[in-house]
Amino acid sequence: LQVRALPSVGRTAGQTFAISTAGSIAGTFVTAFWLIPELGIEQLFVFAAALLFATTTLVGAAARRPALIAAGLVLATATSGYAISLGTQHIDPLSASSARNWSPLYRTRGYGYLDPRDPQAVVEAEGLKVVFAEDTRYHRLAVVDDADSRYLRFDNSLQSAMYLEEPFRTRYRYTDLFHLGIAYNADARRVLYVGLGAGSSEKRLWRDFPHVQIDAVELDPVVVDVAYRYFHLPRDPRLRVEVGDGRRYLAESERRFDVIVIDAFFADAIPAHLVTQEFLGLVRTRLAPGGVVVTNAIGALGGPGSRLFRSIYKTYRTVFPSVLVHPAILPGDRGDDQYRNLIVVATEKAAPGRGQLADRWDGLRARFPSAPDLRKPILDRRDTEIPTADVPVLTDDYAPTDALLLLFQ
Repeated sequence: LQVRALPSVGRTAGQTFAISTAGSIAGTFVTAFWLIPELGIEQLFVFAAALLFATTTLVGAAARRPALIAAGLVLATATSGYAISLGTQHIDPLSASSARNWSPLYRTRGYGYLDPRDPQAVVEAEGLKVVFAEDTRYHRLAVVDDADSRYLRFDNSLQSAMYLEEPFRTRYRYTDLFHLGIAYNADARRVLYVGLGAGSSEKRLWRDFPHVQIDAVELDPVVVDVAYRYFHLPRDPRLRVEVGDGRRYLAESERRFDVIVIDAFFADAIPAHLVTQEFLGLVRTRLAPGGVVVTNAIGALGGPGSRLFRSIYKTYRTVFPSVLVHPAILPGDRGDDQYRNLIVVATEKAAPGRGQLADRWDGLRARFPSAPDLRKPILDRRDTEIPTADVPVLTDDYAPTDALLLLFQ
């Protein structure tokens, strides 16, 4: 269609492909980094439809077909108006009055995708209420309530939760295990969290140990806002939150910490740059003498689904002299192939025995009675060797986390 003369075929084809390639590249980056965060998926789809209808109008004008022009104008105007109305509907806190509260991308437990325009269907099906939902640069984020609890969802996975009537009471037991950093380093005064989520562990540590300064770094600014607005994260000088990438924060910071907690992993996605040998070497340089690293890894101790965790464990062993694992024991536990939270504790010095560590924690609880009872998780520590001969050390050059996670389950 573009060729006007035979000698210009090559040049015309080259120009056409160049424009097409530039458009594809621009569309990829503009959509991912600007359009979705600014408009959201639903509004973006409607605007795209409006543009297509507007194109129909232009085609009709070029062909001098009044009916096509009229149809394109009507449809483009209607869809544009609907898209604008979507952008003006904000979610009221703790309210289900707006259709935007009911995300069409929110997958309910066992009931498939329910109609976002029928909130009562969700309530009747599961007793759930979506009180906040937003497409961020990184997730489809939703805050969901049931009868007694509030949940933070990233895409289709649960990230955190709290009891509505008791915001500081532990909803998911594994978050208490981040206090193990204090058990291993009882003199800790400065704690850094890489990853905030709903702030469940941060606010609990803030309450339990009033002498500890807590810093947290979270990549997604919307997550920080949600933690403050919906999950009772305290606004206090002793609990400071910065927005940014955890690795960059550690690279640029001159501070040293007694405990560094890494809680930035998901059940179906691992930020590879936060598990490599080079990253862990950086973490070690930011530890104060006697410092401890506590990492929440999700996986299995053995079986076909254990390769990613065992690779992470092997990588830690190349950086830290002492690496220990506290598995979160679940009701009806079926053994090492159980998929669970695995708390990895890495230190620069030899760790105390399980009994000695449990007694030390009991002594701390006598001084700080609101601290959780960790005696059983401490005694459940896995002290036997974990086999790693068949898994790689993760490096910045080679970190196949997705393959290890998905291909061997």
